[in-house]
Amino acid sequence: MKVVSREYKAMLDHRPFRDRRPSVDEFWAEVEALAGTMTSVRAKGRLDEQEERTIVFLDTPDLTLRRNGLVLRRRDGNGAPEYTLKCRSEDRYFAAGTDLAAAAGLAPDEKLEEDIAPPFRCRFSHSNTVKGAADTPRTLGEAGAIFPVLGTLTHDGRACPADTALGAVRRITAFERVFTGAKVALDGLGPGEDDEASAALILWSDGEGGRPLVAEFSCRLKDKEERFTRPQAALARSFFESVQRLDWCRPDAVTKTEYVYGDTRGD
Repeated sequence: MKVVSREYKAMLDHRPFRDRRPSVDEFWAEVEALAGTMTSVRAKGRLDEQEERTIVFLDTPDLTLRRNGLVLRRRDGNGAPEYTLKCRSEDRYFAAGTDLAAAAGLAPDEKLEEDIAPPFRCRFSHSNTVKGAADTPRTLGEAGAIFPVLGTLTHDGRACPADTALGAVRRITAFERVFTGAKVALDGLGPGEDDEASAALILWSDGEGGRPLVAEFSCRLKDKEERFTRPQAALARSFFESVQRLDWCRPDAVTKTEYVYGDTRGD
């Protein structure tokens, strides 16, 4: 599989985002100012597009999916619910080779991406997303009707029964707001070569009106043919390392997956 995107992710201090809109604007203004001090980097637009949805991670009571290196997420927003099965690993071929096929009759969106976390930790994320299954699966057997591999999982060397219970991890339903619309332009890569990374700020809160829980800033470079270049990588890394020096950033903050699972494994 080709790597279709490289996403640079920095966890932020979630506490200032209780007043969401002013804080999002203030954060982006500092990113713009930062980019203005750099050669061949420009911040464009504003984070003025907002999408809202709820997020639930599904697993068995003894976390069989995670023990098998998998994460299953349900996302509800506008339209049909979305299910994503994901395997993330530092080993590209382990992640890419994991069977995440969707059941026949579903329209899958399968891809391989590179996730880059501070200070510069690279992992490969193989995911498959399908839409349409309205009822949340309550057992591994029901989940296997969406992603067949989930019906073949083992735990402690034994096959898991199809009626093994599946539910929301730690009973958490996160309310997610995604602010997009801005870009980070990487200029001067060569004659006629300019690239733009899509910027996003993701906020999780305890319900629609609850307190902030997690905040993440990301920039994603896309290319379906994996034509990422060394000059592009160097500029993107320089910008990412500069962002980490902003006092908004918290290198010790938990990721979204860590928050749900209540640990610091870094998945």
